[in-house]
Amino acid sequence: MCLRHFSKIKFIIFFAVVAVGCKKIDLTPKDRYTDDNFWQVNANAFNALATCYSQQISGGQPGSSSAAQAYFYNEALSDNAFCPLDVNVGTPTQISSGSDANFNPGINRVKYEWGSYYTNIRSCNLFLENIDKNTTLGATLIGRMKGEARYLRAHALFRLTNFFGDVPLITKVLTPEEAKVIAKTPKADVVKFILSELDAAAAALPKKEDLAAADRGRVTKGAAKAMKARVLLYNNQWAECAAVCEDLMNNQAENGTYALQASFPDIFSATNKYNSEVIADLGYQQPDRTWGDWGDFGPFYTGPGATASSVSNLVPTQDLVESFLTLDGKNIFEPGSGYDENNAPYANRDPRLGYTVVYDKYVWVNNLGNSQVIYIKPGTAPDPTNKKNEAGPTATTSGYYWRKYYDPTAPKGTFSSGENLIIQRWAEVLLMEAEAKTMLGQMDAAVWDKTIKPLRVRAGFTKNTALNYPGNTTMKMIDQVRNERRCELAFESLRYDDIKRWKIAETVLNHQPGNEVRGAKFAAGNTAFIKLVVRTFNPAKHYLWPIPTESLQTDPNLTQNPGW
Repeated sequence: MCLRHFSKIKFIIFFAVVAVGCKKIDLTPKDRYTDDNFWQVNANAFNALATCYSQQISGGQPGSSSAAQAYFYNEALSDNAFCPLDVNVGTPTQISSGSDANFNPGINRVKYEWGSYYTNIRSCNLFLENIDKNTTLGATLIGRMKGEARYLRAHALFRLTNFFGDVPLITKVLTPEEAKVIAKTPKADVVKFILSELDAAAAALPKKEDLAAADRGRVTKGAAKAMKARVLLYNNQWAECAAVCEDLMNNQAENGTYALQASFPDIFSATNKYNSEVIADLGYQQPDRTWGDWGDFGPFYTGPGATASSVSNLVPTQDLVESFLTLDGKNIFEPGSGYDENNAPYANRDPRLGYTVVYDKYVWVNNLGNSQVIYIKPGTAPDPTNKKNEAGPTATTSGYYWRKYYDPTAPKGTFSSGENLIIQRWAEVLLMEAEAKTMLGQMDAAVWDKTIKPLRVRAGFTKNTALNYPGNTTMKMIDQVRNERRCELAFESLRYDDIKRWKIAETVLNHQPGNEVRGAKFAAGNTAFIKLVVRTFNPAKHYLWPIPTESLQTDPNLTQNPGW
């Protein structure tokens, strides 16, 4: 009897153990987040999406330039600017030199540009793969957040295609093993994916008027469509680009209401953020998130107690200055323009020149509200002891400083700016429409009056010769439209892409010895243009950047771009 009882007890214990073993045991740690519970916390979901936003421009790779540095110093890759000391700001001068010793697959800038955007893509993929685990935010908000992440991923892929051409199209979080065997996808297929993603994002995103005040700066329907227009423009899909621009222009009740600001400088004011012209931007805010790069761009000394720069490390070129038309709409070198190179080179010019560039005898208003004349031409300052802004190796190497993006609200004694950096604005939509229509052979007075004319009116042109179609110049219409884009959008990180997609880089970036990049006419006793730097652009290789050496070494399925 005792044996029978013992056997029964053993059976009961065995059954209990088996029953427990068949039941799912919750082993989720309670003291830290895991894949099972991280996304259930709303704050975590928003922070994950915020990470995607923060990596939009070269911000995802350790050691890479900050977003503001990349935004501004990309101008020195183009014919708009020169950077004398470039080691800590993404080496734009080394790259634009075209020398194999300075620009090759092993330099940090190539590695960081590639790595930053793929870091951003991974963050977006991680978000998109996991956000549906959240059960409290609701389907509508989660749909909107997915739209934001899809836009950001598309933008990162777009930037990669602009630099590298064919690139791996990565739409999921890769394992380390998968990352080592992935191959390039043809650029045309990547662009097709980008466009479809921007369509999906636009369908899921609200127009800007429907965003709460606390959500200003998030991607909107209008931003997704404007970015689609840019992608189409950059890939020579003129008719499709024009269709998107006209949708934005004609259907604002659906896409969001945008308009040119009445005053050009007000577009970039720290006290006028999210204004009617801004479509997409990078948000900054005093004192929590700021950028201080402008301290290397502006005049050295602007009055006692005012902000004062220590070095001018990104200077406008003479070529940029010469691109601004005269007030009657002529190129400065055309007969009858009235351009006086030696005595009054900055008079009677497109007012955007003075909104963009600080030139000799510029009347500057500092952050104390005081005005002073900036003397840059050597030997002209009334007080010979005050030469802090005079052109030279310890001031401006080109004879010019930047004006655009100056923030007079920065704390006195600093250049800590809370001004947002604009990624797209309404003026670009008008310029994309003008360019696409011109390339289609459809530019006429009606198109001009909706695109070029309002930009010139806002800039401050008043003469009909400059305002009315077809303009008062012997320039071809496409060159006139491209020049308008250059003057309107200078210093907004777009020129390098423009000269490459127009296939004019080998013309405007080739500056061999004896034909160096020029500054103002302040050399040799103010009788010759300053010679700044030698540049080389080899069209057989430089239209695409090289794939980084490290990536080729770790992934044998990647192939190097031609010429590298």
